[in-house]
Amino acid sequence: MDNFRKRKPILAFLLSLVTPGLGQIYNGQFKKGVSYLLGFALVYIVSSFLLVKFYGLILYLIIMIGFFIFILIDAVRGANRLKAIALKPFNKWYIYLIIFLLSNVVVIPLLRSTIKNNIIQAYRIPSRAMEPTLLVGDHLMADMRIYKSQKPQRGDLIIFEFPKDPSKDFIKRVIGLEGEKVELINNKIYINDKLLDDRWGHFTKDYPALDTFGPVVVPKDSLFVLGDNRDNSNDSRYWGFVNVGKVRGKALYLYWTSRIGMELK
Repeated sequence: MDNFRKRKPILAFLLSLVTPGLGQIYNGQFKKGVSYLLGFALVYIVSSFLLVKFYGLILYLIIMIGFFIFILIDAVRGANRLKAIALKPFNKWYIYLIIFLLSNVVVIPLLRSTIKNNIIQAYRIPSRAMEPTLLVGDHLMADMRIYKSQKPQRGDLIIFEFPKDPSKDFIKRVIGLEGEKVELINNKIYINDKLLDDRWGHFTKDYPALDTFGPVVVPKDSLFVLGDNRDNSNDSRYWGFVNVGKVRGKALYLYWTSRIGMELK
């Protein structure tokens, strides 16, 4: 009986809390624990596709939290049912530690990076450049897949690498497309000498701005972008065009703000 040990529900709970499935492994259920661990990672990836819509965010939270709670309950119930188990080679503290580190230091960060770069990414607005569409402190979701199959369109709110500092992501609105002549005259935008219906522009006169600019022709594979807060935006008027290849995603909706759930247009 020296090799038999009773399982402690609180320990099974805590292990599953830090790594889904680890509580089951502690209970001697190695295959079940690994299946939960892999299943949780799979659900994490698949359900992230739901995030392209605000209601999908709600469904995503329900699925992830529900599955996580199920794993916790299963680990605790399993430990309660077991009077004692014959310890297996994997029932060692250092095995639990290795699984924890592999999951939380390698696998989960890799999955997060894959999702952020290829599916969906969250951003926080740090400046007033896009007011009143986006306020300082607004949190939004951006679709990181859309421009892998199509080019940005006029009016899109795009996230891109800032040309002057690629380590920073900027968000601006697409105004001019490849080959178009863009000109600003007294805060009015002309595309190929035709007045643009600029329903996005906002003017405060709090700061000096370029209310007259151009004309310029947008180069091949490039975009001319502006901030909606035209009097307080560091945009194409000051540093030039955005290369289409540097566009990372399209802003979709606000998920944490006083206007939560608002789709961005």
